[in-house]
Amino acid sequence: MDVYLIRHADAVQLGEAGVTEDFDRPLTETGRAQAQKLARALLARGVRIDRLFVSPLVRALQTAEPLIAEWGLAGDAVVTSKVLAPGVRCRKVAEWINNRPGAAVGLVGHRPDLNEFAAWLIGSKQVQISLDKAGVAYIRVDGSELEKGAGELVWLLPEAWV
Repeated sequence: MDVYLIRHADAVQLGEAGVTEDFDRPLTETGRAQAQKLARALLARGVRIDRLFVSPLVRALQTAEPLIAEWGLAGDAVVTSKVLAPGVRCRKVAEWINNRPGAAVGLVGHRPDLNEFAAWLIGSKQVQISLDKAGVAYIRVDGSELEKGAGELVWLLPEAWV
């Protein structure tokens, strides 16, 4: 299974533009541009996914919009779930995704959760993986099940690569 961990793009800070809840933080104009560039760059580099799993927080949903459009995803190929909201344990995320199979999946979420999930997948908490805003980690997992230590980090790319 190919797994693409995608951190949300740049978002409005809490307290700005009348935003009082972390859940409601939208992307900034810079963030919208990052998300668009990211979607085009992934497609241009041949990245294809079967399913996109997205955190329900506004900034993650807005980051996913251009990905959904570029990949032409619809129906059950796009799933929004609180299991990708901040604070959910790696094993629970893996179990949830394992019940929604795909040969290539994308997860749009948050730091530090995606960083921790990447390290969990490759089997080492000692690894310091840090996704930039609109950054992507590509992890190849042996077999069709996500589990601790089953993955290999293929590449880790910052926002600036697009």
